[in-house]
Amino acid sequence: MSTRISRRDFAKAAAYASLGTAVAGSSVYARTVATEVSVDWAMNATIIDGCSCQLLCPCIFGSPATVGSAATHQHAGHRSCYFNAAFRVNTGHHGTVKLDGLKFWFAGDKGDAKTVELTFEPSATKEERAAIRAFMSHFLPLKWTSLTEGPDAKIDWKAESVRAEARLDGGKAAEVVLTRYSGATGEGTTVIRNMRYFASTRNDGFNILPVEHLAYRRGPKPAPFEFKGTSGWTLTIDMNSEDVIAAK
Repeated sequence: MSTRISRRDFAKAAAYASLGTAVAGSSVYARTVATEVSVDWAMNATIIDGCSCQLLCPCIFGSPATVGSAATHQHAGHRSCYFNAAFRVNTGHHGTVKLDGLKFWFAGDKGDAKTVELTFEPSATKEERAAIRAFMSHFLPLKWTSLTEGPDAKIDWKAESVRAEARLDGGKAAEVVLTRYSGATGEGTTVIRNMRYFASTRNDGFNILPVEHLAYRRGPKPAPFEFKGTSGWTLTIDMNSEDVIAAK
């Protein structure tokens, strides 16, 4: 069962997470001392996202409470949404910290287990890492059973209109490869518009690109997984500190 933690306790938890230690029983990315409303921040990022759910993943059609529907992946008596989300920041800042071009990887299980792991590239600075943690606390304000930060690794990232590929540590740690939806007509792929994505209300549309190959090869949490032919998409999100203030 998730527990609430104080700001002081979260500061300790975030420090542990930065060392790759599991943060169990806490809503780590939902409450963070790094996200003071006085800090001006903005994020425009493109995400290559694939998961274990049948097309289409129920998470994108509503709140995380929809995880557990018939569309989700079922494994050993549990319902899961195993996912790899490879982010590339197009333009962004947190206070005076510039984030343009930064890449990071978020993976795990949004289903029953709620175990996730965040990975940065070795070049990410301490300030950039703190900024991304702050952003994620607003973009995905969920309660996780376990949250870890994995060992730094290089991220290869490429997204096109009909294909997207991202690899963590050359694919040795993780990879997500998406291809054009076979049911699309005309050029490009099928696009779903006018729908929010978690806490970000602005995006350029869900470019539906089913999974050709999805794998996470390190663990133990999130548990290693591998899938083909499941749900995937790319999209560009846009949100900022004023959005968060308005929502509150």
